[in-house]
Order: sequence, then structure tokens, then C-alpha cells
Amino acid sequence: MKKITIICGSPHQNSHSDALAEAFAAGASAAGHAVEIIKLTKKNFEPCRGCDHCRNSGNWECILHDDMTEMLALIESSDVVAMATPLYFLTVSAQLKAFIDRFYCAHHAGRIRGKKGVLLTTSGGPGSPVLTDYFKALCGLLGWEDAGSVAQGGMPRAGEGLGDGKKAEAFGLGEMV
Repeated sequence: MKKITIICGSPHQNSHSDALAEAFAAGASAAGHAVEIIKLTKKNFEPCRGCDHCRNSGNWECILHDDMTEMLALIESSDVVAMATPLYFLTVSAQLKAFIDRFYCAHHAGRIRGKKGVLLTTSGGPGSPVLTDYFKALCGLLGWEDAGSVAQGGMPRAGEGLGDGKKAEAFGLGEMV
């Protein structure tokens, strides 16, 4: 059994990327894995200040004491980290980017290496190689294995939501990861 954490980076509740995350979670649960979903809109955390307190303190502990402390501990204990995000201006949402930036201290301390990473993304347009390239580079930087992705382009801003095909693809990736 693997421990899987899914980070939902959409600023909207019940978003298209949340639907992908839920399908991925259902597949992972069906395969017997323990799954936890974190919705960043329900968390209180500040962006990285770039103050280098963590580096200068010698213990790589962040000076900020907010919900990120708990979320980083969850990432540290996970085998797989899936990130679900809408595509905004060619990359992840601002909420997810702020979350990723806070990896700085844990990454340099070596506390979050050796995971599998999954990208789940939706967009109104056709998608973006910038986003997928960013995720691959992020996995490389963090020492994570890129375990796959599901992307759905051409989504309306509101309305119908995902088709069954992409939900089935996300479910299958959740089972296989």
C-alpha cells in the first residue's frame, strides 16, 4: 500500500481539475492505497519570503509557521504526490505555485526526495508544453520520478465538466501509480 497525497491547486471549488483529482483518488483507493486530498483554497499559508532564514539557521526550518508545516509533513510521509491544477497563463495556478515555492527548505534539507509525481491538469485551450515541461523539470529538481499525467483541454469555464474518458484515464493512472 502506498501513501498518496493529492494537492488541488484550483482557486475554485468543484473545479474541473478537482474532478480529475477525485477520479485519480478513486483509482488509487480502488488499488488499496491510502489517499489524502488537500485543497489549497482551504489552507492558510503564505508564499515563500525568500528570506533564507531556513538556510542561515542551519536546520532548514522555515520561519513561517502556518498550514504549510502540516502540508510539508504530509508530503514527506507520502510515496506519491499528485498535483491537480488548471492551466493559467501557460503554467500552474498561483495557489499551486506558492505551495511549490514553499518546498525550498524541505527540498534543500533532502526531506522530500524519492517520491513519484503526477500532474493532473485542465484548460480552456489546448494545453501547454510549458506546463508539462515545468512539471518534468520540477520532478527532476526534487528527485522525483515523473509517474505520468492526465491533461484535458477545451474545457468550458463552467458547466458540463469532464467527460468520462478523462475521468477513466485519471482513475487508471491512480490504480497504476
